[in-house]
Amino acid sequence: MDVTVTTPARTKAVAPLTPAEKTAARDAARADSDTIIRRYQAHEPVSRIAADYHVTANWLGLRLVEWGVPRRHRHEAHALRRPAGHVFRGRTRRRSTAEVRAAQAQFTGDRADVTARYLAGTSITTLAREYQVNPVWITERLDDWDVPRRKRPGRDPAG
Repeated sequence: MDVTVTTPARTKAVAPLTPAEKTAARDAARADSDTIIRRYQAHEPVSRIAADYHVTANWLGLRLVEWGVPRRHRHEAHALRRPAGHVFRGRTRRRSTAEVRAAQAQFTGDRADVTARYLAGTSITTLAREYQVNPVWITERLDDWDVPRRKRPGRDPAG
């Protein structure tokens, strides 16, 4: 039996699989074990691989053990999907006041470029990351410079 597994569009509500569909999905995953192992060893999360094959992450994790694949520790998976600043919160070096002020001075010195880029569609978050300054501080500067603010994406214009 030839089974083609496709990834459904990500929606909030997905209809549960029938027992026949569940069996077909599990058979397809077993038949494609080499690809699944390669993806897992390339540090792709089990949950993502499982979603692609329409099986649960727990079921796929048990199959990886059954296939003799050494499982990653929880902290490894955690480190792969979250930025290091979150994983090692409190252990990163804090910037001095002088370094923060220098970054703010660079941002203020590039006022014309920053204003043009913001008006062209660059987000405040992108500018904050680039200049390594607080997004709220950027918002305050744009207000001080009388730059018209955009609506936040995904907001209802009616209010």
